Amino acid sequence: MHERRRFPRPRERDPAELAEELSERRSRALEEPLDLRLRQREPFPIVEVRNPLHRTAYLVLRPAFPDREPALCTCPDFARRGLGTCKHIEAADRWLTNHPTASLTSPPKAGPSAGAIWREIDRRLAIEPPGDMPFSRRLRAPGAALIETVPGTHDA
Repeated sequence: MHERRRFPRPRERDPAELAEELSERRSRALEEPLDLRLRQREPFPIVEVRNPLHRTAYLVLRPAFPDREPALCTCPDFARRGLGTCKHIEAADRWLTNHPTASLTSPPKAGPSAGAIWREIDRRLAIEPPGDMPFSRRLRAPGAALIETVPGTHDA
């Protein structure tokens, strides 16, 4: 039987500092000219968020949408800061809320089973050293299995 690994809790933040950082992410999601494209709706939404000014594109996974948590983004800000959100997640949440019946940007392709994806995540978690990095950063490499195995999401 697998023993469940325990991860250290993220550092405690001053509530005012946290509120300011979250507010900044939400503001940037509204102010920047982001282009959002729905890449997958089922079993959970995946939104590609492109920034034409910075020439970047990141994928946002919303496994429990419309619940705010959990959320994953492939951007460095999400991994580095450990806030659990970033401007891409904020923009994707707003877009998904305002476009509940939007169709996919590209036609869906057959993909691996959910069991195969979770087995790959478990395999990556087993080899990922815990270290002192934020929880969101430790999840980045194993979480990539969700993105890499979903057809049409890794060609961004």
